[in-house]
Amino acid sequence: DLKDPETGAPLTVHHIYDARITPLDDGLFVVTAVDTDQGCRLAVWRANGKSQAGFAGLNQLELVSINLNRDTRNGVLFPEKIGGRYLMLDRPNDRRSGGGPMTGRGIVLSASDDLVDWEDLGPVMAGRTHFWDELIGSGPPPVKTREGWLHIYHGVATHFLGANIYQAGAVLLDLEDPGQVLGRTVNNILEPREMWEMTGQVPNVVFPGGLTVAATDDEGFAKTTSELKLYYGAADTAVGLAVSTVAEVIAACEKGE
Repeated sequence: DLKDPETGAPLTVHHIYDARITPLDDGLFVVTAVDTDQGCRLAVWRANGKSQAGFAGLNQLELVSINLNRDTRNGVLFPEKIGGRYLMLDRPNDRRSGGGPMTGRGIVLSASDDLVDWEDLGPVMAGRTHFWDELIGSGPPPVKTREGWLHIYHGVATHFLGANIYQAGAVLLDLEDPGQVLGRTVNNILEPREMWEMTGQVPNVVFPGGLTVAATDDEGFAKTTSELKLYYGAADTAVGLAVSTVAEVIAACEKGE
């Protein structure tokens, strides 16, 4: 049973969504948003089963922890410990967009020894006013490259006569200190253009949620020549697939394109 940490009152869960899947510790972990009466919280789940290649044979998720101390969303785990600790990116909800749900414009970094208790390590990056990424949030788990952690995030332009437009960009984070940004795309790398991205339950949305690379080297770094596949939600109605290479997206971060 979930209870409010301040009042002790039971928490009612309304929705569980925005799952981000991370291979970690020889298993699969999932971070989800959880809507409660007290706001949105992040939960960490462990997938029961032996398969790391996919969900074949995985029949349930076991709750590891839920952060009840702040309203936040867009949580994603790094695929390995850094400095001996688990790390997570998330986006605190500190403002409301129009009449919609709470949202935010900054991604922060947290650390944990056990995936249960989390320590705030500070801000990583913020949205850019009057640009394509005024509001931001983390997308799929970061990918380890020789140049840094490659991370895809979503950005929201809110200044088009009240119509929010969800897009995607990329950022390169330091391998040993992911709180440090090494490079960031100036322009988006993906935007709604197709009819099925512009019309649907929530129009004008591309929302990155999954990322795979075709090849890694012997030390687990993504090869720059590797194909990169980005899976994204389109208008909250369909699922899209965008294809690039690791080298191309890294170059866009480093050059600020």
